[in-house]
Amino acid sequence: MNELIKIQEINGNKAVSARELHQFLEAGSNVNTWFNNQAERAMLVENEDFVRFHKSESEGRGGQNKVDYALTLSAAKEISMLNGGDKGKQARTYFISCERKLQEIAKPMSTLDLLEMSIKQLREQEQRVSIIESDVRELKADRNTRSDYFTIVGYAVLNDIKIGLKQAANLGRKASRICNDNGYEMESIPDPRFGRVRMYPISVLDEVFEIENLIF
Repeated sequence: MNELIKIQEINGNKAVSARELHQFLEAGSNVNTWFNNQAERAMLVENEDFVRFHKSESEGRGGQNKVDYALTLSAAKEISMLNGGDKGKQARTYFISCERKLQEIAKPMSTLDLLEMSIKQLREQEQRVSIIESDVRELKADRNTRSDYFTIVGYAVLNDIKIGLKQAANLGRKASRICNDNGYEMESIPDPRFGRVRMYPISVLDEVFEIENLIF
């Protein structure tokens, strides 16, 4: 829909400048005289159907002395109808369309709409939580790993596997035995709790955790 007359927002409400409406309607009389006559004919109430204000200084030389009136869409529609002529009809139709559009926007959501919106928000939240949990696991694993080597705990954290200290020690012994039997090199990193802990190739850890039925 083309904007015939600018719709402004004043104090949270949609409004139309009486001066701009006067210009569009091509009313010949003085703006103030014209508006006062039209407002009286339409029985408009100040501070309900319109608000009187002064143009700001930035709107032109002497603009601060120009009185204007912010009209509700309903008041602008009434004045357009009273004005008559093609311009009046055109403006009235325009304001009716504007009111309908605003009503559609403000139309309350149905129960189904609310449910669909809630489901969408929950799905988006689950996706964000999943991404965050994945990032946390990787960060925790990075603290205990280097390259393609992982500690027992680092590998468990990365794969979201819960293990206790005794189980971790048992897995570490099995991983060490596989490395020694096959000549695989083991690494180690400092740990604030245990001094230093070993890191094993990821292929060895895959085998150990699979043997213990910790990977499905």
